[in-house]
Amino acid sequence: MSHRLPSGVFAAGLTPFRSDLSLAHDQFVQHTRWLLRHGCNGVLLFGTTGEGLSLSVRERLAGLDALLDAGTAAERLLVGTGALAFPDAVEMTRKATSRGVGGVLVLPPFHFRHISPEGLFHFYDRLIQTVGDADLRLYFYHYPALSGVPIPFSVVRDLQNDYPEQIAGVKDSSGEWDHTEAFCHHFPDLQVFAGTERLLLHVLEAGGAGCISATANVTAALAAKVLAEWRANEAPAPVQDSLSELRTAFASLSTIPALKDILSEHLDAPEWATVRPPLAPLSDADRNHTKEIADRLDDEGLLRGLDG
Repeated sequence: MSHRLPSGVFAAGLTPFRSDLSLAHDQFVQHTRWLLRHGCNGVLLFGTTGEGLSLSVRERLAGLDALLDAGTAAERLLVGTGALAFPDAVEMTRKATSRGVGGVLVLPPFHFRHISPEGLFHFYDRLIQTVGDADLRLYFYHYPALSGVPIPFSVVRDLQNDYPEQIAGVKDSSGEWDHTEAFCHHFPDLQVFAGTERLLLHVLEAGGAGCISATANVTAALAAKVLAEWRANEAPAPVQDSLSELRTAFASLSTIPALKDILSEHLDAPEWATVRPPLAPLSDADRNHTKEIADRLDDEGLLRGLDG
């Protein structure tokens, strides 16, 4: 099948807020444009890193409109449209698809744990049928540590058989290489993205599409170098090692506040550090650790051009 969404490096884009917790559209547009100019083949909007589930349907759709109205290439955007309420998932998926985005990333509803494979199939089947758009390109969001609802291979296979044009891929945020590798092996016709750039080279070598990562908000240029060297049949392993080390540096931190703190300091924009509850700002100790990471990012030129 053909895909509108490019393969490669995606940032799970951050969502900037004003001090009153409203979405800061201008900064949202600027940051997304910077990501697309500095190593990202595409950007995921309103995923976990983008605090998507802390945003209303209206806010997510208004943010998407702001980006597209500013001339952002729709086909380079993957939009998180998962929601607890089925009508909300339908509304966001239908609107994003109608605006020509490269795809929608749909986290399964998770207010009922232990959902049966039949129930999960029914959710995605009904979503596709209700949206009713042949241009829909749906990407599964497999993140059981967050949602508590894994997406079995059998459900993916059955939906792919029924909707070969609409089922486009998966973001595997399990963090388990064996699982991601199995996705690549069993679904060679789908775009399989790892949820961390630590697995970027492994995924590419296994025939997958790339990575969609939170820390790609600041490491995208280095991840792009791994991708370019792999495509050129060069030796990307040393670059991948450096990339993995940077990702690992965030392991002890609350990733979203840490990333926002880095942007806030680098841009001298205090509001960039704003997160929506239940997330909380970093402690002083964590801010010191984050500054060390930011210094390394600066030394490697990975934040170049962020301030305009």
